[in-house]
Amino acid sequence: MALFKITSKKSGSFSGGIKLEKGMSVEIIDNNNPLGTSKGKDKIREAIKSKYGQDIKQFASSSYFDCEKLN
Repeated sequence: MALFKITSKKSGSFSGGIKLEKGMSVEIIDNNNPLGTSKGKDKIREAIKSKYGQDIKQFASSSYFDCEKLN
């Protein structure tokens, strides 16, 4: 298991009232880069919804987020 920091690359407003601000970040524990698996993306969506109240359904991808391995 490893700790990953997921950070939004850009700001934007999307359909359904979803808002992202550049620099929003969450930490995820996973075996691999969470942006590369559907289970990892689910973890990211849950963490962002819990921390920021935004449901980013279709936006959990490497085009919107950077992934940094912390340990």
